[in-house]
Amino acid sequence: MHELSIAESLMSLIAENARKSGARSVTRVSIVVGNLSGIVADSLKFCFDEVKKSTVAKDAELVVDEVSATAYCAKCETRFPVGQYVFNCPDCGEVIIPSGGKELYLKDMEVE
Repeated sequence: MHELSIAESLMSLIAENARKSGARSVTRVSIVVGNLSGIVADSLKFCFDEVKKSTVAKDAELVVDEVSATAYCAKCETRFPVGQYVFNCPDCGEVIIPSGGKELYLKDMEVE
C-alpha cells in the first residue's frame, strides 16, 4: 500500500508549510491526483487520517481533486479524455500523444 508512504510524505510537507507560516493548526488540505497515478483516493484518505493524529493537521479534512488524463491525435486533431492507458486514437487509430493523469501535488491548505 504505497498510499501510506504518500500520506506520510504529505504530512511532512504540511508540517513544514505550517511551521513556515506560523500556523497553529491546519483545517483543510487539498491535493491533486491524476487518474493514471495508481493512487486510490479512499485508501489515501484512510492513511491520511491515521498519520495526521497528534500533528498540527490532526483535525484537517483531506480533499482529493482527481484530474483526468487527456490525449491528442495529431492526425485528426482530436483531444479526448483518457480513463486508462490508450495508445491509439479511438476515431482514426493513429498513435496518440498522452498528457497528464499522473499528477500528485499539494494544491493548497487552510490554516489557523
